[in-house]
Amino acid sequence: MNEWWRVDGWPTADEWQALWALATLIVAVVAAWLALRQHRSSVGSQLEQARPYVIVDFSFEGGAAILLEVKNVGLTAARNIRFEWSPLPVADDEVAQAAIDRTLVRDGIPFLAPGRSMFFWFGIFRDDYEETMQRRLMVTAICEGSGDARTWTSQSLLDLDQWAETMVQEAPIEKVAASLKKLADAASNQKSADAELAKAANSLHEYLEATERVIDSRARRRSDRQRRFVAQQEREARRQAELVKLNTTAHDDGNS
Repeated sequence: MNEWWRVDGWPTADEWQALWALATLIVAVVAAWLALRQHRSSVGSQLEQARPYVIVDFSFEGGAAILLEVKNVGLTAARNIRFEWSPLPVADDEVAQAAIDRTLVRDGIPFLAPGRSMFFWFGIFRDDYEETMQRRLMVTAICEGSGDARTWTSQSLLDLDQWAETMVQEAPIEKVAASLKKLADAASNQKSADAELAKAANSLHEYLEATERVIDSRARRRSDRQRRFVAQQEREARRQAELVKLNTTAHDDGNS
């Protein structure tokens, strides 16, 4: 029997069912692939956010001293940190150079906690730094995370030229102004110190006076108690003497 609704060339009911099953399977596979991709992206993003991130940069102390700072700016600890330099760093001091060669070139850093830094002496900034110091360094830090053996890398560019303008020496008038400000602060601090010292002296004087009054009061009370005790002893002695005298008189009267 021919179905009235069938059109010549169209799939049969079984064929339609097979097509729907195939379409459902394709949709399920695509959905699973998208979910897996989303999961991998989420896991990768979480790992990237929680990774150790070691950077190397210039650090400056006192306006002229140049240091190499190695810092872990990531959220987890970095282990087995190694460095690849181009070119190798050259310090202006033999002891500093030995420390750089040992830690930043040859042996590396075994462990660096999040937020912690290590500093290495590099040199003193001078006006002729372009001729006497390395102006540009490229370094790649390679480390492992604290939770697995995954390896992480980060690149840092150290460019001394970009900091040169910030290393300009102070003008003489600025030095004089700074010196005057220090003197004014010292004078103000001296006044404050004198006021605090006077306040402390007054407090000490009041304490000593109060202590002296307490000591005098206690001494007077002890003296009063001593006088009362002596008077009581004297009265008791007189009473005993009178009793002895009365007993002696009564005894003499009895004998007579």
